[in-house]
Amino acid sequence: MLTKKQAREIEKNIGKYLMVSAGCTEPIAIAYASAVAGSTFHGTLEHIDVYLSSNMAKNAMDAGIPGSKYVGTAFAATLGALFGDYHKGFELLRDIPIDEQEQAFEFSKTHVSVHQANSPKALYIEVVLKGSDAKTVRVITEDEHTNIVLVERDGEIIKKKDVDKKLTTGTDGREIVHWGPQEIYEYVDSYCTDFSVFKEAVRLNTQISEHGKLNRYGLNMGKVVPFGEDTTLSRITSTTTAAVDARMGGAPFSVMACTGSGNQGITVSLPVIQYAKEIGADENTTLKAVAVAMISAMYVKKDLAVLSHLCGAVIASTGAAAGLVYLKGGNYKQAEYAMQNVLGTVTGMFCDGAKSTCALKVNSCVYTAICAAEMSMNMCHCIKGSVGIVGDTLDETVKNIAKIERESANVMNKAVLDIIVR
Repeated sequence: MLTKKQAREIEKNIGKYLMVSAGCTEPIAIAYASAVAGSTFHGTLEHIDVYLSSNMAKNAMDAGIPGSKYVGTAFAATLGALFGDYHKGFELLRDIPIDEQEQAFEFSKTHVSVHQANSPKALYIEVVLKGSDAKTVRVITEDEHTNIVLVERDGEIIKKKDVDKKLTTGTDGREIVHWGPQEIYEYVDSYCTDFSVFKEAVRLNTQISEHGKLNRYGLNMGKVVPFGEDTTLSRITSTTTAAVDARMGGAPFSVMACTGSGNQGITVSLPVIQYAKEIGADENTTLKAVAVAMISAMYVKKDLAVLSHLCGAVIASTGAAAGLVYLKGGNYKQAEYAMQNVLGTVTGMFCDGAKSTCALKVNSCVYTAICAAEMSMNMCHCIKGSVGIVGDTLDETVKNIAKIERESANVMNKAVLDIIVR
């Protein structure tokens, strides 16, 4: 039975993992740090140095900037430093005028240097603004996309956030509160009274999907109809991938990000939203199913790095499978089996940066989620017991994936970056 501590822990995860974002979270995080630096900088800006962890560098390299034809780390950093308002959060680049974008692009071509950071953090951003009169500002972000841990001007510390090392290792003596699919179902059905954040997720993520269907972005995966058949399956995949097409192509729309990523927010919610339309589910049922999906993705994510070398569509589609089971009238045990089925299928898909081809990976993962949910409704068609990386329980499987992520990170990141940094 759901306890108050478990409910509070779920709510803490909702607050941590759901956020509104315009544009890919990695270049936007760089722009956000740069905007903080720009607000502190006094003088004439001459140069920007950006130091990034490998996962940050990879994901920021080719992702589109909302409302712009330009991409890349240097441009995002410049746009944030010169024209970004960090008070707008992750929507700070949404409405930058074209003339200011052109100014930022010209500056970025010769006045910005991007470096590999000497940091063990999976998510690390350091932005240094330098002026002609030797004025400097340094801003550092660690662990979370908006977690500014240092603001320094001309060697003087303006802001510093102490990071408790024990906090990151889980050895600080705090009580560990366990929760899973059963508690998620109980929370959504009997405890949660405010679904406004999930309602906003439906509005925002549907909006960018509709835009993606009507316009051409990237590979236009959202316009692909397998075998020319207009079916529930094809409508679910096209609804989801059209949103990813648009987001990676720089469409000027915000989305509800989940588990640190707008693409993950899209992938976990839109299959559920579209299927709810297909079966004529009412708004209350739809919002509950979206909540189950998003919180289930948070459950999988909680043992993994915020920014991983493994593709986030895997996590998101695992949550989507749980939401689809909820819509089908399945119980929490069937949701757990559906999640096991997804993790036993697409785990291992690696991330080679945020870009147009993300829609292809999302398509594969969403298809897997649909099959996994359908299979779980007949529990004979489910992975049971220890099979490959899948453990006897969902919790064991998540821990197995965390082990793989941890032990393969350095080798995989180096190999991928050696290839894509051309």
